Amino acid sequence: MALTDLQIQAVQSKVKTWNLLEIGTQKSVKGQKYEIVNTQDGTTEAIAVAPVVDGKTDYSQTAIVVAGTQLIGKEGFGEDAWNSTKNVIEARSGLTSQVDDISDFYDSTAAKLEKDHGGGTISNMSGFSQSGPAVAKVAAAHQVSKITNFMDWGASSSLYSKANPKGITAEEKTWLDKHATIYMDSTRDVTYLDGKSHGDIPYGKKYIIEGTGDWISDHDTAFPRIKGNGLDIDWYVKHGQFTSGMTREQVIKVARMKAKKAKGLDIKDPDTWFDSTDYRTYLL
Repeated sequence: MALTDLQIQAVQSKVKTWNLLEIGTQKSVKGQKYEIVNTQDGTTEAIAVAPVVDGKTDYSQTAIVVAGTQLIGKEGFGEDAWNSTKNVIEARSGLTSQVDDISDFYDSTAAKLEKDHGGGTISNMSGFSQSGPAVAKVAAAHQVSKITNFMDWGASSSLYSKANPKGITAEEKTWLDKHATIYMDSTRDVTYLDGKSHGDIPYGKKYIIEGTGDWISDHDTAFPRIKGNGLDIDWYVKHGQFTSGMTREQVIKVARMKAKKAKGLDIKDPDTWFDSTDYRTYLL
């Protein structure tokens, strides 16, 4: 067994606070209690958690969850924030030293499970933005069965090459194509700037959600509406937004909703420039 994408998304929202807690602490999010198995607070911020089921911690479902970038200014001006921001720039041309941080965190978590709990399984790994490709690399190297990432930054530059010897190998990519799910916005907010591939993600199964057009707000682990291990497509149909995985009938229904909601072209109102009252326009 493994935690669902929805559960991992909830834990992602807590990484930057739970990584400051003592190991062994139990905390809840979205109705599920977890035990903190391992933490890291540095350039790479990460936690390992295991779900508490019927009052007992299930270490066979241990998840490693890694936060995104610590931005200079937003999260201070300390060394960790500077290094994290530096990694963002370097990730545009290859995997950064963060892959070593995450690899070490994996090893220390596995050691803690064995020493402190008589064993366990790292069943899930998750990364966001900058940490996504590094998590993908480490998870594939250890053949972690379920990988849930959000809006991976620099993914196309993370593949193995002579210039990027730490990159994701062909064998690892094959594993990711079978075991990794990546949630991303169609407008590729922020990740559009990650290099010449403009936010392309060359591994795993992609779930793509219609972006809002705001260049930064969609770049958030909370942006996708998830149900279980995929998108809550019924929610998106109800709210008139396109996503991958819709049936033809659902796509047409959303297109009709958009056409009905659209205003006629008003040259003075930029919000109307790309709207259309003809639903077929949205099917092109």
